[in-house]
Amino acid sequence: MADQTQNPPVAPSAQPPAAHGINVGEALANLAHFIPGFAGYKSAEDRRISDKELRAVIGERLNNLKGRLDGVSAESSRSGSLDGLALIDESGRRLEKLIDRMRFADYGYAAVFDRIQLGDPELARLYAYDAALMGDVGAFDDAIAGVEQSAGDAARLRAALAKLDAVTAEFDRRFEARKHLFDGLPSP
Repeated sequence: MADQTQNPPVAPSAQPPAAHGINVGEALANLAHFIPGFAGYKSAEDRRISDKELRAVIGERLNNLKGRLDGVSAESSRSGSLDGLALIDESGRRLEKLIDRMRFADYGYAAVFDRIQLGDPELARLYAYDAALMGDVGAFDDAIAGVEQSAGDAARLRAALAKLDAVTAEFDRRFEARKHLFDGLPSP
């Protein structure tokens, strides 16, 4: 069982983080903590590359977690505990869909941020939002640990998979909301 005292569960945030009181450099440093060498979005030319890099890192981390879920499925199959396999497979497909969204989002996805002028307050807000998204990936680790721990008990497994599905849906919703951070701002 994972030591919950060192790593408390991280639930996806319901609201985007406020960037009040944080400067652009601090906000970028917070995000670079998750993605070393992250160039940022200040330069319009770098926005698409940086956005793709962010999504690639999220996709890679989620893919590693999906491997753990696949391991639960394989172990259940080997042990003859077939009751939960269909449910594990359904949750795995939902997670895979999110992974694919991170990896293969339209190249023009970052163009959402190309259409607006990003000053320091907007950059700080975007960096803070992205850092919060990266932090939210920890909720998947906790949810999959719950699946791993409950694999032998059908009722607990259903509950753990429901939690994983909720984390997946909330993360997907938050990622979708990201492109609406600056709705209403004037175009350059």
